Amino acid sequence: MQRIRQLSSRSKLLLAGLSVLAVTITLFVWFEVSQSREELLHFVETEAEVLIETVNRSSITTVAANAELEQAIIDRLRLAAKLVESRKEPTGTAPLKNLAGEISVDLLLVFDGNGAVTAANIPLPRAADKAIPDTPFFTDVLQPVLRGEYAWLAQGGVNTPWSDQAMYVFVQERETHPGAVLLAISSSTMLEMRRRLGIGKLLRDIGTAAGIEFVVLQDNDGILTASEGIQDMSAIATDAFLRSAWASDSTCTRIVDYKNIPVFEVVKRLQLEEQGMALMRIGLSLEHVRSIQQRSMHRVVFIAIGFFITAAILLFLLHTRQRFGILQQEHRKVRSYTGLVLDNIADAVVATDALGVITVFNQTAARLFALEADAVLGRPCHEICRDDTLRLQHTRGNAVAIPYEETTLKRKDGDTRTLAVSTSVIHDDGGAVETIVAIARDITEQRRIQEQLQRKDRVTAMGELAGGIAHEIRNPLNAINIIAQRFQSEFIPAEDAEEYLQLTRTVRSEVQRVNTIITQFLDFARPARLALHPCEVHALLRESSEVISSQAAYKGIQLELLADEGLIVMADRAKMQQVLLNIFQNAIEALTEGGIIKTVACRRGTQIAITISDNGPGIPEETRKKIFNLYFTTKATGTGLGLSIVHQIVSEHGGDITVTSAEGAGSTFRILLPAISDTQEAV
Repeated sequence: MQRIRQLSSRSKLLLAGLSVLAVTITLFVWFEVSQSREELLHFVETEAEVLIETVNRSSITTVAANAELEQAIIDRLRLAAKLVESRKEPTGTAPLKNLAGEISVDLLLVFDGNGAVTAANIPLPRAADKAIPDTPFFTDVLQPVLRGEYAWLAQGGVNTPWSDQAMYVFVQERETHPGAVLLAISSSTMLEMRRRLGIGKLLRDIGTAAGIEFVVLQDNDGILTASEGIQDMSAIATDAFLRSAWASDSTCTRIVDYKNIPVFEVVKRLQLEEQGMALMRIGLSLEHVRSIQQRSMHRVVFIAIGFFITAAILLFLLHTRQRFGILQQEHRKVRSYTGLVLDNIADAVVATDALGVITVFNQTAARLFALEADAVLGRPCHEICRDDTLRLQHTRGNAVAIPYEETTLKRKDGDTRTLAVSTSVIHDDGGAVETIVAIARDITEQRRIQEQLQRKDRVTAMGELAGGIAHEIRNPLNAINIIAQRFQSEFIPAEDAEEYLQLTRTVRSEVQRVNTIITQFLDFARPARLALHPCEVHALLRESSEVISSQAAYKGIQLELLADEGLIVMADRAKMQQVLLNIFQNAIEALTEGGIIKTVACRRGTQIAITISDNGPGIPEETRKKIFNLYFTTKATGTGLGLSIVHQIVSEHGGDITVTSAEGAGSTFRILLPAISDTQEAV
């Protein structure tokens, strides 16, 4: 019963979710369609504004073209006037009528010097055979040319005594006789020519373009010009929208019915040269917009249906997803616990899949390899361990686990670490290799301590042996020295005396050298008790540097000292100077001119670190492993005790000394000594 109630509750939840989803999709469809319509109308409005601006600019160009046309007409009338002047004096109207027809003028008159008409292309009344001095035509047009004020004069809209309509008049002074020649074209002819070639033709051409329903230019009196097929349009006085556009300088738009179809009308006021103020009305078809909108709606509806079906399926699978989420959560907990365990163990754990791609890289491994764990995951293991330090590639190739193996890791910082590595292989159900796991432990310090203990045991044993042998050798050496001394002073031969003395001196010198070595052996075997006192490290390093400064300057070697103030150690000053001078001397012998010996001292927790480095040829790896061994030396005259004694003195101070080097990159000796506490310093 409880199970049924749970299913019913989930069904109600699913139904509610589907209802909310349906409402959301409906709102989405409505919003998308509305937004699409607004964007399309905005696009149409932008096109219309561009079109009106184009017409406006074209009208300006047309006005300029009319001016050019008028100038061409003037030039033609001037040539015609010269043609009239070149003919013999006409006596009747017939010759001039023919001439007027040839040059396409409506009125052609010839005046004498007094302004009387001597010839015309039309019959004139007897009273009009001469100009009337009181008329505006005589005073404003003809008389200035007769007086010689103008060689020619052109003027439009002139009323002459010989015509009942306004004329475009051209008057030119005669060259061979006093008087003038008048040629006139009716203003209606000029206007028709301008209309045929002006803005009217422009609008008719625009009106034939696809997508344009009408183009109209009108003023308060009515339509000035329009595209083909326009019979009647709303007047400005009776249309509030047109009145608003007439009073505004901006572009106005609306959707209006034209021939029972909606069109997008764009209206803008224009300033024309001849007609004055006028409204430009352009009607754009919305058929293309409706087509795009319908296609957009169909797409949106199909998308919405698909989205609804997909969402219904997703909601239906919600229960399964919830259960899967619970399993994932449990899985994450397990992985989290596993990750915490891996990240907090002291060993480095690295795992790869069957292809060698790293899948596990814990924090210990990240610290060991000086890498970020997140940056390593997903990369091939050979990119991280190029020398197969973790033996993962070897294990993957052989499909056999490695129980224990010691390897060497060379890190990017130049440090070398010794690792104890073991690997294991995990197989899938089919027996194929699925995962390879490597566990590595850094045993560098363990091996270093072990080497130190072994070295100390060897040194102790050899020191005791050297002490016993030294006692047995010293007595014979003393006897040999005494005998050689007596030979040198009491038994000088008569012949080859100089050679004899040289031999005895050599015997005594070699005996003395062997005695010095025996003394060093005894000091090494039974080191003197340390005289410990608080020592300031900076002063100790400065004094040691001053001792070898002259020798370094002679070889052209630069000494650099960088030590913090206030670093105090409990040490035997003489013994520590012996340590420093021995290291400095070895560095000077290894360097050539231009070499640098750099000494740095600083605090590291509870210890004082003294680092002495040079830029010499470096120490080979095989030599570096034996450098602190007793009797080991690379010098022809060396005893092999110097660095052994250095190691012994540092160890007696409770410290540690290590050396790092690379051939061609110099060597670095690092001494770690216990720092003196404030209580010890006060005592």
